[in-house]
Amino acid sequence: MEESHYQQQITGVILAGGRAVRMGGQDKGLIEINGRKMIEYVIDVLRPQVSTLLINANRHQMEYAHLGECMVVADNYGNYEGPLAGMLSGLHNAQTEYVLFVPCDSPLITPNLAERLYTGLQTAQADISVATSPDGKLQPVFALIKRQLLTALRQFLADGERKIDRWYQSQAMTVVDFADSPDTFLNINTPAEQAAIVERLQAS
Repeated sequence: MEESHYQQQITGVILAGGRAVRMGGQDKGLIEINGRKMIEYVIDVLRPQVSTLLINANRHQMEYAHLGECMVVADNYGNYEGPLAGMLSGLHNAQTEYVLFVPCDSPLITPNLAERLYTGLQTAQADISVATSPDGKLQPVFALIKRQLLTALRQFLADGERKIDRWYQSQAMTVVDFADSPDTFLNINTPAEQAAIVERLQAS
């Protein structure tokens, strides 16, 4: 299938670089759900939406590379400094004008995430477009970011800042409403949430 114009300009980055403290330190992307690693669901839904796919991981990198058959990049700033460090690495390694970020623990991402975030960004003539969930809350790790913001993000982190919302607010940001796709934002931070996603996937 021929890529759409927007796909050719987007690198996808799956964020799998966190400590997952609330899950007892498990590497969330490698948690098994119905016989498959969590990240495999994310790879399957994201790969058709982008031109190139990267995984940001700070451990088990060989396993991630095998599962995704794509480049695995570690944080190149600090030591587990949060999602902005993973985004910095993604922006640094991408070769396209735009970079789409998603977390590794949301297996029910909508198949039109990239298209809608791209359309929203272009319509608003913004540099970042971020998804909002049905309750109107910002979902900051579901975002499309212009690669040209690499320098600005590096400086933000160098200044000692870590709050993702604060960085977004300092840039030309727009939000895109995904009220019709609530399952996109189902993720795993606790064993109870893991059980709920297992049940949801079995029903789908």
